[in-house]
Order: sequence, then structure tokens, then C-alpha cells
Amino acid sequence: MGCTVDFSSSNTTGAGNITYSCDQLSTGGLKTVYLCDKANLVSKLATASSAINISDTGAATITSTTGLVDDGVDMLTLGFNNKDGFSNFTDVKTLNADGSGSAVPTIQLEFIRMGATLRNALETIARPGAELVAFVETAAGTYHIVGYDFGLYAGTVDGASGVARTDKNRFQLTLVGDENVLSYPIAKSEFDKVPL
Repeated sequence: MGCTVDFSSSNTTGAGNITYSCDQLSTGGLKTVYLCDKANLVSKLATASSAINISDTGAATITSTTGLVDDGVDMLTLGFNNKDGFSNFTDVKTLNADGSGSAVPTIQLEFIRMGATLRNALETIARPGAELVAFVETAAGTYHIVGYDFGLYAGTVDGASGVARTDKNRFQLTLVGDENVLSYPIAKSEFDKVPL
């Protein structure tokens, strides 16, 4: 016998109707990505008596009154060309017949020019055993906390000079996670508490 799924109107976990609206922006791509170390985030929030709370519906709120950076969280802004045709965020949840499952968030970003400063920054991000948390704003105006439960890691850093004049000299960074649930949505007002 399978598990019961509660689709009743009294269900408070967000299992409501899925609707479509022509007024909702569906533009692909990313606008903003902030990155921090998960351990630093957790410890600084505790010290500042702040928190990131996850509701029954999966929505996240940040209880900081001054903002995460003012609370002492070391935040890195990942600047990229948001029209590069590469940078994106995917969130894939897979369930198996035996009841197991996982959610795999992936953030891919492209940075132009394989310079020394960029190389050193990417080396810092791409540490074995690192657990990172990303705050993502998509071009469609949605906001997400990614990797909050178990952390993201730098799956790949790929540099290429290009062959032809029309090719890009660039680095590409892929951040990957292995979570139990999809990333947590946050409101713009909560996302505004993140940046520098």
C-alpha cells in the first residue's frame, strides 16, 4: 500500500492547485547569485540571534533585522554576464519506487577571461569538502536559498581559451548539491536582507 497524499483544502503544506497566468514572467536565466560558507552562515546567525526559518510550506524567512552581512556572514557576490546563454539554476527532485529520493540543485555560472584573480577566487570556492549556500535571483523574479540543508560544492571549474575569434575566453563554475527537498523559495523582501 502506498503513502497517502493530502490534496484537501485544509492541507497547510502548500499542496494547492497549480495555476497558469499569462501575467507571470517566465524569462530564463539568472540575475544575481550570492554565495557563503554554510558553517559561517549558521554560526554568525546564532551569534547575532538571527535565523533562517523554514515554514511548513517550504518558504524561508530571514529574521535578521540588519541583514546577513551586517550579522557577520562572509558573503561573496558572483558577478557574471546575465545574457551569456549559459548561466542557470536547476532543481531536480527524483523519487524511486522503494521510497528513496533526493533533490539535486545545480547552479552553473560563466565568467569571462581566464585571469589570475578569477582563477584564485574559483580555487577558493572549489575546495574539497566545502559546504556552500547560495542565494539566487532568477531573471523571472523568483528567489531561492539553495543548499541550505546539506550544502553545495563546486562540482567542476572549467576554463577554456576558445578557438575562434567568436569563442569566449572564460571559466565556467558548476555548483551541485544533494538535498532531501527542493530549494527554499524566499520573498524579495527576504532576499534584500542578503547582499553586501
